[in-house]
Amino acid sequence: MQISFWSNFHQLGTTNNMIAIAVLTALEYRMQILMAHNHFNRSALEYAFVDRKHVLHGLTDLSDTGIDALSRVIRFNKLEKNEITSYTTTILKNRLDLLSGTRNTNKEIYTSNLKDVIQLVLQSAVKYYDLVFVDTAPGKNEISNKILEKSDLVVVSLSQNVLVLEEFLSIYGDMKDKIMITLSRYDENSKYNLKAIKRRFGYFDIHVIPYNIGFADACSESRVVDFFLKNLQANKDDFHYSFIKAVREAAAAVLSHLGIDAEQKRA
Repeated sequence: MQISFWSNFHQLGTTNNMIAIAVLTALEYRMQILMAHNHFNRSALEYAFVDRKHVLHGLTDLSDTGIDALSRVIRFNKLEKNEITSYTTTILKNRLDLLSGTRNTNKEIYTSNLKDVIQLVLQSAVKYYDLVFVDTAPGKNEISNKILEKSDLVVVSLSQNVLVLEEFLSIYGDMKDKIMITLSRYDENSKYNLKAIKRRFGYFDIHVIPYNIGFADACSESRVVDFFLKNLQANKDDFHYSFIKAVREAAAAVLSHLGIDAEQKRA
């Protein structure tokens, strides 16, 4: 199944929300997950898992991995479903893989190449992986539109700003059966906390991802997996408890949306 993480606004934590939900799901459920993105510039997705020097040089020097290589193969050849792993980077063995983004330096060429094959790339991925998480470039563009259209679920990142919520729901409210909202960098002390927002908008499928400095630092330092392994069992007195709890609830909500029995899949 394909899940897009997206926002109609820039800088609302979409990539970090996907990272958190993907890693926790991979650690707590018996599922194979692929993470991918369609950003032209390097996404924070790569940096969260792979050392920055390796992203800038190691991954760039390899021409047989990532979305560019996979796109070329799919364009000209039929890909067996298990062959897709040859183009990915393993993050957690048999649980979580990363399909790195484009190395193309010309945005027009990148867009032209990818828009013709993006659906084939994702269709191939869905045949092998249980879940394909796509960090989808914000706003509306041809490639993002194609990804959103074919997604089984769109996880939308918004903020507690009432104007942001009003604008989004006024435009996309009729898609609510396909949408799950996450409030990024959530602060429960805000006047517009989750309870107040649900009461005001009457839209009850909203989840939260609080800001957590430890997680933010881990994303910057390529040690997200270590962060979750260390804090997954945080108790109520632990600083990271509320963040882990919120991500766990959001991950369970994603599975529920997709009709997946979480208890049967629990590791």
